[in-house]
Parts: sequence; structure tokens; C-alpha cells
Amino acid sequence: MNNQWICLHFPQLPVEVFARHQVAKPVVVTIRQRVVAMNHQSQGIGIRIGSNMNTAYTISEDVVSFEREKDKELEKLTHLAQWAYQFTPNVSIKPPHSLLLDVSGCLKLFKGIDNLKKLIREGLDSLGFEVVVGVNGTPLAALLFAEAGLPEAPVRSKIAQSLAPVPVHYLRVEENIKDTLHQMGISHCKQLFELPMDGLNRRFGVFFTDYLQRLTGQKPDPQQYIDSTPRFRSDITFLADVTNLESLAFPLKRLLSELQAFLIKRQLMTSQFTIKLSHRGHPPREFSVFLANPDNDAQMFLMLSQLQLEKVNDMPEVDNISIAARNFFEPETNSGDLFHGTRFKQKDGRMHSKAEEAKSVRLVNMMTARLGPQACFGLSLANDHRPERAWKPVRLAAKDYWQGQAKDSNARPLYLLPTPKTLSIEAGIPCMSGKLELLQGPERIDFGWWDNDAIARDYYIAKHQTGSLYWIYQHLDNSRWYLHGIFS
Repeated sequence: MNNQWICLHFPQLPVEVFARHQVAKPVVVTIRQRVVAMNHQSQGIGIRIGSNMNTAYTISEDVVSFEREKDKELEKLTHLAQWAYQFTPNVSIKPPHSLLLDVSGCLKLFKGIDNLKKLIREGLDSLGFEVVVGVNGTPLAALLFAEAGLPEAPVRSKIAQSLAPVPVHYLRVEENIKDTLHQMGISHCKQLFELPMDGLNRRFGVFFTDYLQRLTGQKPDPQQYIDSTPRFRSDITFLADVTNLESLAFPLKRLLSELQAFLIKRQLMTSQFTIKLSHRGHPPREFSVFLANPDNDAQMFLMLSQLQLEKVNDMPEVDNISIAARNFFEPETNSGDLFHGTRFKQKDGRMHSKAEEAKSVRLVNMMTARLGPQACFGLSLANDHRPERAWKPVRLAAKDYWQGQAKDSNARPLYLLPTPKTLSIEAGIPCMSGKLELLQGPERIDFGWWDNDAIARDYYIAKHQTGSLYWIYQHLDNSRWYLHGIFS
């Protein structure tokens, strides 16, 4: 088979959206008080699909029940599709509980199908998801294999031959067609494929035969793949209400570890994520954690999250905690000092060791968590030549701040006066407690005529008798001189 498809089927997804990791208590999912899904503990004590909750509580008083949430299942399936993107960009969501992965082009990278399946199973097991993996040569055949729980198709077998033992009730067709096939004595795909296609077309219609042709590879079956835009959201539901927010440290650490694994696999960093605390009896509480520098360190995330949790005093109970992230950056590769650690290392302050930089980032992160993002910001150049408007405050994690600051070839003072100060003139020379010596200039700035705040000035760098350097300008309209800035 030239093409190779993997289907990831999640039979326990209705339960896992509420209880992902193994729990000792029996957990059931219901629709109108009827059990439609359950964990292995429930099955072990005798609860069955279709049982009502009165029967379930008779069997065990410890049963925990949740009403089924199909929207939450689709959201979790979308999260799993983002996770599967690390193996192939060709990931397709197949509701209600399956994903399709076209792995034809990545088998060599992962050293074969068996090793790839092993990596997938280990990764999903660490996330707390039970998965059935199906492999075949078409998307629908892989889906059928996974949902039927069959092993991988033989290497050189035709797709139709590999599907022969699959019961027809696993076909993704209308129920009345499956009922008719059973009435005809057709229970497995082998018997179905022996029937003439023309006869099946007359009996069941073109949609059924088209499905069979796509299933067996006689017709192409293009898939709609997920958007490559990275998104992360994960949550944990508690079987018992959490009343002490300090108890959220362990589940929070687990979610942040998932975020870190997602970032590392996708080769990304994030500058912000949102934590949401929910309870069925209270309005949700949501807050964001901002970082001074994009990062992928779960320990840093946890420290900042705990600082934010300390401020929460209006959430008496929590039954669900979630983390979402959407602001992602590609990691930057900065060149260090070639001679760092030697006597030739740079001494002009432009290079900092990673340890020094990490300390600075940690300090700003903690200040941001304590004081809020509005209290901690950096300065960035603005697209405006007027000195008063040539800079702007930006959040430290903002993309336009960390992508680098443009450098002006003309010297600028570090300090600008709030209002330019008028200078006296002696013999045509500007003075300030003595004459000023013009060292550099003029630099003409004629800007802003379109927004009713125009300036027309010639700027100079001037030296005072004491050696201090000043940034002064002459107004073109009235020829007066002003002091505007002081160089350090």
C-alpha cells in the first residue's frame, strides 16, 4: 500500500472529558438519567450501558455521574488533533471520537509504523486517554479498523481483503442499510464485497456505493485537515469539589506540564496563558498570566500561576480548572559573545550571560504577577519623528517589543524635558548660564502637518562650559532657541 493512514479512536472520550486519569471511583456519563458511557470501574461492578441511575446507585453509592456534553467532547477531540500535529500536519477530525492521520510521508522520520504507533500510545497514555489505533491504506478503512478494534492490515494485502473480517455494523452508513444487510444474511464485509456493485447501487443508492468505493480505495477520498494555527486548551474536572485553592497546585502542575510538552513539540513559546476556575454553582473566575519574555518553562508557569491564585478570594468551590493559550512565538536564536569566558570577552555591557538574563526575566515576571501587566511595561520606538511621540509604552511580552528595536542613526538623549525650555541668546548664540557650543547639527524635523500638531525645528547637540551635553533646537517659525533634552 502506497498510502498509510492511522486512525486514533477514543472509545472512552465521553468519560475522559470529565475523568481523564485512572480514578478509583466508578464514573458514568448519562443522557436523561440513562448510562451511555462509563469507566472500567463502573463496568467491573456490574453497571451496564442503558442502565438507569437508580440501578447504578443501587449497585454502588459511590457512583459519580455526569450529563453527557457533546460540545466538550468535540473540544477535547480538537485539542487532541492539535497534539497529533507533532507527527504529521495532515490531521483530520472525525466526530464523534476519532482522528485520522495521513502518515505516508513521515514513516521514515519516525522509523516505521510500529515505532510511530508506540510513540502515539505512550503520549496519549501520559495525557490520560485510552486509544485504539487502526492502520490501513485509506482514511475510511483505517477508521473502520480502529472502531472495530482490529490490528494493522497485512502489509501486502489489498484493502478489500484486509476489511473482510470487519462486521458490517461498523460501516458508517445509515442504520436502515445495515439492518437490510443483516436481513440479507450479510454480517461481514467479505460477504458485502462479493456482491456486484451495480446491484448494490440499485438497492441502496449511489451514496452507499460511493462510500464503499472510497472505503476500498477505488475512489479518492480527500480529507479536510485542521488549521495549522497552534491552539492549546486543556482542563481537569474534579470528582469532588475543591474548597482549598492551595489544593489546585497538583492539577495545575499537570496542566502546565501538558502546555510545556505542547510548546516543545511544536517548537514554540508563549507569552500569556489564561487559567479558568469553574463550578456548577458559581460564576467562573478567569485570569491571565503574563510573561516578560516568551517561554516554555512549566516551573516558571507554575510559580507565576500560584502568585495569581493567591489573589483569588471569591471562588469558594472549584470543580473544573482549565488552561488556554493562543499567543505563540517561534524561539529566537541569539548569537552570544564568541569570546565569553576569556580575557577577550566583551566589556561594553551589550552582552549578558544567560544566567543574568534569566534572573532579570524572573524578576519582571514576578513583578508582573504581583502588580499586574499594566504596571510593568517596556519602551518601544513609535512610527513618529516628533521627539515627544517617538516612543510608546508596550507590554514586555508584546511581539513588536521583542522583535527588536530599530536604531536611529542620529543621537538621542535619554532624558527629554516635559516642556522645552526657552534659551537666551547672546550675539546669536544660544546660552544657558553661559554660551553653548554647537557640536553637531542641524538635524531638521519637519513633521505632523496633517494632524494639527506640526513641528518645524532644527536640532543640535550643544556642549556646556561644564562639559554637559544638551539637545537643543531652533524653531523655524520664530527662530527662537529651546532646550529639549539632556544627554547622560
